[in-house]
Amino acid sequence: MTKEDLIRCFRFSDKSEESDATFYIKMKGISFHKKIMIHLGYEFNGNSETIDWKKVSSLLRYDKRLREKIYIYLATFEEYIRSYISNKYEDYKSQEFWLATSLRKKSIKEKIESGILVSEVLEETEFGELILQVKQLPLEDKELIFEITDFLDENLEAVRVLRNAVSHHCLLHEYKFKKCRVDNIESDSLEHNIKNLRQLLPQEYRYGKSGDGGITKDIERCKYYYENKDNNEKKKEKLLIIDKKDIIIL
Repeated sequence: MTKEDLIRCFRFSDKSEESDATFYIKMKGISFHKKIMIHLGYEFNGNSETIDWKKVSSLLRYDKRLREKIYIYLATFEEYIRSYISNKYEDYKSQEFWLATSLRKKSIKEKIESGILVSEVLEETEFGELILQVKQLPLEDKELIFEITDFLDENLEAVRVLRNAVSHHCLLHEYKFKKCRVDNIESDSLEHNIKNLRQLLPQEYRYGKSGDGGITKDIERCKYYYENKDNNEKKKEKLLIIDKKDIIIL
C-alpha cells in the first residue's frame, strides 16, 4: 500500500486535516497508521470504505501522550532503583549478589571488582540488566524498595517490556505486553501494565504528595486536548474523540 492509497481511506473535514494526515504518515509510517485503523475496526477489504481521520489522529495523539508520560515515570523508577543500590552499597561493594552475566564485555560484578564505583557502574547499566540485578538483591532490600514483593519477578519483567514498547515508540494500544499482578489480579492489558508500574513507584509518584497527582493524574490528563492562547496559558480544554474502551483509567 502506498501513502496515496492510505490517504484515500480517510474522510477529511477540510484540507488542513488532509495535510495533517500526509505529515503524520510521513513521520510515523503506513504500517503504524494501519495498526491504528485496524484497532478502530477498519477492514482493509478493497472496497471504498473510509474512516474519519479525526478518530485515527485522536488515538495517535492519545497513544503518544501516554508514551511520553509513562516514559517520565519509567525514568523515575530507574533512578529510584539506582539510587537505592548505590546509596547502600557504594561503600560496601563486596557482595555476592552482583550480576555476573552480561550481553556486553563486562558484567556488573566484573566492573565493580575492577574498582569502578557502584554508582558509576549502575549509571551505565542498561535497563534490562538493571532489572536482572534487582532480582538478585536480598529480600530485605526488595522489601525496602517496593511496597509489594509478591510476584515481583513477574512484575519487574512486565515493566521491562513496557519500557521497550515506550522507548521504541510502539503503538501501545496494540502492543503485546507481559502479564503482571496488581491487587491480586493478573492481566497483560496496557491499563494493568501501567498500574503495575504505579505500584512499583515510590508513594509520592503514584498519586503525588497531595494525593491528587503523580502518574495517576498525568495519565488521566492524556485524554484532554489543551489549546494554548496568545499569553501561553492553557485556556481551552476539550475531550479528544476516542472510544471509551481505549481510554486508560487508573
